[in-house]
Amino acid sequence: MNINNKNNIIWLLLDDRAGNCSQVLGIGKALKIKYIIKKIRYNKLSRFPNIILQNTIKHINANDRKQFIAPWPKIVIGCGRKSAPIGLWIKEQSNNYSKYIQIMWPSYPYKNIDMIFTPLHDNIRKKNNLKRIETSPNTIDTKLLSESHIKWKNKLQPLNKPRVALIIGGNTKKYEFDPMHIKLLFKKINTILNNRGSIMITSSRRTSIDCINEIKKEIKKLKVKSYFWNTNDKTSNPYFGYLAYSDLVVVTGDSVSICSEVCASGKPLLIYAPKNITMKKHAFFHKMLIEKGIAKYLENFNIKDLKNFNYKPINESYNIASVIKNKYLLQ
Repeated sequence: MNINNKNNIIWLLLDDRAGNCSQVLGIGKALKIKYIIKKIRYNKLSRFPNIILQNTIKHINANDRKQFIAPWPKIVIGCGRKSAPIGLWIKEQSNNYSKYIQIMWPSYPYKNIDMIFTPLHDNIRKKNNLKRIETSPNTIDTKLLSESHIKWKNKLQPLNKPRVALIIGGNTKKYEFDPMHIKLLFKKINTILNNRGSIMITSSRRTSIDCINEIKKEIKKLKVKSYFWNTNDKTSNPYFGYLAYSDLVVVTGDSVSICSEVCASGKPLLIYAPKNITMKKHAFFHKMLIEKGIAKYLENFNIKDLKNFNYKPINESYNIASVIKNKYLLQ
């Protein structure tokens, strides 16, 4: 069967969360079929739980609703709780022609969703329409890394090796990531580098202003060259460039998405996850990566081990895409 059949229309639901978008785009990319992006902005109704929203698009901005018209797609892919009512509404409008694929647990109602893919560490009970995945799907592949290598050559190639990419997250629902954690993080990295190499640093939307200020203080103390970008900068985000040029990537353990993207790059991954601020499900995820030889804890790493730190890249986007193709598109 021809997977590029003109009837195999794919819609990707992209909201305001970068992590969600990366997962949906990663699967769309892995399907290797032309897809249509549907950008979504939510309104105040999106605060209501899905058990109240049910099948609807009323929780997105009025202008964004206008794009949801026939011809209906064969496949709709969304990520995060808020996307589920949209996917179910499209399925209803198409008289069940459209198949809705949900990434991450949507809560109730879930029975009419065709396929749900949830992280193993979320420990969702077995369901007929649910499959568990080890890492978050994402867009990282050799092509993207090669393009980023060229794009960031002038900025990052001059930095001394080993180049360490430091990806800093922030607060979670339960715990606060504070300036003291930044100090300890830099201390551990300095110990590993021992005044050699360089550090490429980026913060995230969850990094507090206090932590960003502490990062700047720590950078001034560094005895190696560094490159720092934070989310308030108006320049291009060098994140993909960091992945392309890094010899080693250090990630704060609060971000499953970033850890997953590093896993897809094949770069050595070190996780900084103090026990007193690490959620149990995140700790489970870290342990799984370490047992598979994909990651190590920052405090247990010696730079001498870098040469032997190799593993086969893992990106669940391809596994999910394979399931979608075989179940819904190759018919």
